[in-house]
Amino acid sequence: MLGADQRPELDDDTVASQFRLRRRFPEAAEREAAAFHEPGARERAGRLDLRGDLVFTIDPADARDHDDALSVRRIESGRFEVGIHIADVSRYVVAGGPLDREAVERGTSCYLPGGVVPMLPERLSSDLCSLGEDRDRLALSVLVELDAAGRRHSARFAETVIRSRHSLHYEEVQDALDGVSPRTGELQAALENLRDLSRVLRRRRLAAGALELDVPEVKATVDEAGVPIAIERRPHLESHELIEEFMLLANHCVGEEGARRRAGVLYRVHDPPSPERLADLDRMLRTLGLPRLGGVVEPARALQALLAVSLDPPHRRLLHRLVLRSLARARYLERDHGHFGLGSREYCHFTSPIRRYPDLHNHRRVREWIRARPDAAWDPVEIAALALQCSDTEQAATGAEREAVRVKSLRHLEGRLGEATSGIITGIIARGFFVELDDTPVDGFVRLSHGFDDRFDLDESGIRLVGRRTRRRFTLGDAVRVVIARVDIPARECDFALDLPARRAQRRRSSRRR
Repeated sequence: MLGADQRPELDDDTVASQFRLRRRFPEAAEREAAAFHEPGARERAGRLDLRGDLVFTIDPADARDHDDALSVRRIESGRFEVGIHIADVSRYVVAGGPLDREAVERGTSCYLPGGVVPMLPERLSSDLCSLGEDRDRLALSVLVELDAAGRRHSARFAETVIRSRHSLHYEEVQDALDGVSPRTGELQAALENLRDLSRVLRRRRLAAGALELDVPEVKATVDEAGVPIAIERRPHLESHELIEEFMLLANHCVGEEGARRRAGVLYRVHDPPSPERLADLDRMLRTLGLPRLGGVVEPARALQALLAVSLDPPHRRLLHRLVLRSLARARYLERDHGHFGLGSREYCHFTSPIRRYPDLHNHRRVREWIRARPDAAWDPVEIAALALQCSDTEQAATGAEREAVRVKSLRHLEGRLGEATSGIITGIIARGFFVELDDTPVDGFVRLSHGFDDRFDLDESGIRLVGRRTRRRFTLGDAVRVVIARVDIPARECDFALDLPARRAQRRRSSRRR
């Protein structure tokens, strides 16, 4: 569409086209979704009825779907039964049907600043399969018995019907836990019990070798016309960790049961970093003067110790980003290879079937266990092909989400051309370096040929540029002052110029004239 680069409302469409995202559902899939209705007595029959329990969701304030909910109650011997209730998408999406075929092609939902490209039609993703407040909803629940030390004593799976009493968001849960805005008695007690349990579960995971990476997510907020209002790093709260721990717990329970049954589960695997990557990381850290890995005997323990070092926020972000770059990419596999980042084995995805196809696939396996009969035979070769496809669609969606945020970030900087600000060097190549701004998480490129009467060489470490004549150095992690000089949205480029003192800049201009 000619002129689309000047129309912010078309940014999401442009990115969706670039990454070949499927925006429209086939008519057969829409008809299948439209045929479903609110669950009644027939749909509830034979299910464990948990509508009398205190069940609630905790999601981002702008969440478009709610596929998981929690409950907790004290049982005998001072233990707790935690319910992790996941929308029963497999009840609606029949294997091999039009909805299922389209969900396989999409693989995952893609969240863009102006809206979502869903894996399932809105009739399911935002309605019947979303655990909205005060609505009867069908779920697959993992009911786990824990003691106060976070030890798991039992876990069982059940087809349930639930009714969420509260739709909470992370910030208000954090305020409740901090005592800023406590909730009513029963809900406040449940939140505090879950908080305490999540803390001990987290400690146990870290003791087992899990990594704790802090790489903030960048969020672009836009208005109805697609114009960016804010580009910001999302804070990581303890309320986020609370949800993370119980989703991890449910995923582990399903993965372990799947391994025990050899049941055709899709696993989430993460390979350990290669010795070469760890050696490269250590060389970078040494050159930068940052804490080092030391003699790497156990990579997980060495990386844990490194990530725990206290640094100022910019250098902490840099360190965690360097560690992330040294790690392999997680993927789906038909067999268990372990998950290095989580320090565990027998891990799978189960808790987001509205937006991830591997979770939906694993839901079907859990339903088979509950009913003690398989839905259909499964072929290991087909599951291997499905794992590869799901990994590919996940990467495409991740790329689209990053690109969409990049576009909005550049639009946000258009209104700041000529403004001087500060940032930190996050990447270096022979022609110059990339800088991420401190006040807004957007990066741009500094071309040294535009600001210096000198030639710069990349040193052997690959993380420092050194001027041949002036010996001026620019190193990864350095703080710099820059001016926002150029923004090119179609090319997805942003150029910064070094903010040089006026006298020095004048001397350089005079030198060039001579």
